[in-house]
Amino acid sequence: MTELFNKQIQRSKKALKETFLKLLYQKPFDQITISEMVREANYNRGTFYANFETKEHLLDEVIQDVLKEMINQIRNPYKSNKKVNIKDLNTDDITLFKYFQENAKLYKLLLSKHIRVDFRYQMAKAIEQLFIEEYQYELEEGTSISTKWLYIYRSHGIAGLIIRWIEEDFSTSPEYMSKQIVELMLTSTEVFYVKSF
Repeated sequence: MTELFNKQIQRSKKALKETFLKLLYQKPFDQITISEMVREANYNRGTFYANFETKEHLLDEVIQDVLKEMINQIRNPYKSNKKVNIKDLNTDDITLFKYFQENAKLYKLLLSKHIRVDFRYQMAKAIEQLFIEEYQYELEEGTSISTKWLYIYRSHGIAGLIIRWIEEDFSTSPEYMSKQIVELMLTSTEVFYVKSF
């Protein structure tokens, strides 16, 4: 009985999330009502509240699902390794950019003004958290770099690059971006010239 009930809950939760996203493609978050959602999904308000406290809670769950999948894609090229040499990474194993291209509609929606939360920041924070929890960079002996700031710098840079690529409507191929991300992770620049004004 419990297993059947759990399956029903999971099914209704999935249907409500899908209906919510369908409506979100059509109108801003603030204009979507719970009544409209349950009517479209063929459920009642009781079913909605059995799954979510509020529509904000539903939005947060949808965002967490998306970020979790994004992090899984980041892990793909090295998930079976304990030590990773960035310059030896096979860029064919980097599925992240293909994933974004395949889910372009969803990411463009979440980056749009249709939702009230700062999805850009949430993407960067999710990558930052992954770096802090799972990475331990091998730094040169005697360096004064704080790993905390290194992780923040890199994760927010990667998020910014991804967001710009999406906003530019994937102006370059996923393969090109995979190569770029590896090169950027390896590049260190010591000198720059100030262009004349």
